[in-house]
Amino acid sequence: MQKKIHRLFNSISTKVILIIFILVLPLNLIAIVQNQRVIDTMIEQNRASAQTLADAFTYDIGSRMVNTQTLLFYFLMENPDCIRMKLQNENNYTYQSSKLKLYYNLKKMEGMTNGGDGYFYFMKKVNDTLIYDKNPKESNQLYQSINNFLSAQLREGVKNGWHIYELNSKKYLFFIVDQKDVMCGGWFNLDSLKMLMEKRLKYTDYLLSFTEKQNKENPDDRIIVSSKIKNIYLEISIERNEIVGRISIYVKILQIMAFLYLALIPVLFMALRSLLLHPLYKINNAHRQIHNGNQDFRIMEKANSVEYMEAYRSFNQMANNLKTLKIDSYEKELAKQKMELRNLQLQIRPHFLLNTFNLIYTLAQRKEITAIQQIIIYLSEYFRYIFRSDKELELFPKELKLVKGYVKMVSINYSGNVKVSYEINPEISFVRVPPLLIHNFIENSVKYGIKQGIMLHISIIGQYKDKKVTFIIKDDGNGMDEATLEKCRRLLHGEYESERSNSSIGLQNSIRRLKYFYGQDSSIEITSIQGEFTSVTIQFPYNLEVEDEPIISE
Repeated sequence: MQKKIHRLFNSISTKVILIIFILVLPLNLIAIVQNQRVIDTMIEQNRASAQTLADAFTYDIGSRMVNTQTLLFYFLMENPDCIRMKLQNENNYTYQSSKLKLYYNLKKMEGMTNGGDGYFYFMKKVNDTLIYDKNPKESNQLYQSINNFLSAQLREGVKNGWHIYELNSKKYLFFIVDQKDVMCGGWFNLDSLKMLMEKRLKYTDYLLSFTEKQNKENPDDRIIVSSKIKNIYLEISIERNEIVGRISIYVKILQIMAFLYLALIPVLFMALRSLLLHPLYKINNAHRQIHNGNQDFRIMEKANSVEYMEAYRSFNQMANNLKTLKIDSYEKELAKQKMELRNLQLQIRPHFLLNTFNLIYTLAQRKEITAIQQIIIYLSEYFRYIFRSDKELELFPKELKLVKGYVKMVSINYSGNVKVSYEINPEISFVRVPPLLIHNFIENSVKYGIKQGIMLHISIIGQYKDKKVTFIIKDDGNGMDEATLEKCRRLLHGEYESERSNSSIGLQNSIRRLKYFYGQDSSIEITSIQGEFTSVTIQFPYNLEVEDEPIISE
């Protein structure tokens, strides 16, 4: 029983079901949560936008209110015409003359300030009112309404300051100052202000109002913002569905789709079972038949895909080889060499990765975040390049692209003190090379050639001539002493093996890979003078006229 349970949990069918759940369920939940966050963010952004708009509008109105008060008090306290009107009789010529002058002075001064929509001065002694209205079309009707309004104020008690009143079915914001001999003030047409504000709003379903008491309610179906000017509140109420209506529908559709995906898991599993698992069962059964001694067993059924057809064919071919016991020694040796080549490639990669991680660590200590981001992008390109689909050789342009990315990376580390020039023949673009071959030599040029504060020049030359490919990597760095140069040359000619496993492994692997792919005529030569330069020449045979793949040695 325990074995059956263990087998059940380790079967590919169970793993396929788990993978389906892992892929479908979290992604759908994440999508739903993310969309809800988008809705909340959009609501908050619209709320902030409306609040900013309301604050800016009330700030503008507040400035106009201050200008209105200033203009009123100026004429009340300093204008001689206004002062004379308070002292004279209405039928007196001086009074009428002063009233006319005050009107035109008020009109002139108002034109130079951004104040209220109108002003009034009510002389209590003579029961006479001077009214100035910016909108002449409404002056006649408004004149009588203001007189009635002022009479009512005197009867019921004057409320000084800014207050909202309704005249002729329109709302006005009045400022009133009541003194012994005169009552003066100014007003704003709130309906006109609302129209001005509505032009700035980008919504269609909203409410806009001016009140003296702030609305404390906050219903779930509306977004409410308010801004205060003195004792007056501007409130904007926006219908929530206008902002999130379409997105809410999208979220509901997404939720329905999530449940549908969950309901379709059994159907998806049956489809995968038919397409993927059933052919695997056939292959496993065929292996069991061979293992049990049935050497004549072959898979004769037709596969449902090209991949499984190839797997069936491979199995049948394997069974034929096992039956005839004809295993070619050349294939054994080739498989051994390929395994050795892959091991060599794996030995190359940690050498570069260690240097790169050290560089990232150094930049992290410097807190150079942008540089770290660029290096990580390059590193992803590096992994994409080396983890290819079982390719042993790559076209040189891919190698060159990786080299340029590496140069950009080290330029970050050495403050731009690395400069590389390229002289590549056009034919080299069709040459296939072992991955990281040129890259590793460029890395060594930087590692051993860089001088603090001095520009390092590296040249990369690629030539194709007489059916031979030649790469030359040269730098004007530190160079090598005679002992080190001689040691490298002996390593390349197979006369010396490093006593330490990691010492000079790059050179050993490079020459081995060259000779494996291109034969014994391949070579790597190094020349160097300490303090002046180092030059590496890589050469191997390559016939572009016959084939687009390098010759592999036997």
